[in-house]
Amino acid sequence: MVANALWGWLEKWKKANWQRRGKPIWAADEWKDIATRVEKLPVKVCHVDAHVPKSRANEEHRNNEQVDQAAKIEVSKIDLDWQHKGELFLAQ
Repeated sequence: MVANALWGWLEKWKKANWQRRGKPIWAADEWKDIATRVEKLPVKVCHVDAHVPKSRANEEHRNNEQVDQAAKIEVSKIDLDWQHKGELFLAQ
């Protein structure tokens, strides 16, 4: 999803005032922030096989492991009671 958003959807969402089919896109504020940042920086998005033996791991695999770990830490900070409140809090 992220690759599709970066290389196609962001521009469409921006032109459509951050809406799709007349409804606001999910997490519009976060996508707006991402759009602003990628306009200023070179961005590389590629597929990385997630689970490979350490003996076959290259730099991209090691980077992927670091990102996975960071995401797990951020997700653990989310209020897991959101299902009962009808709200969702996003890690930033």
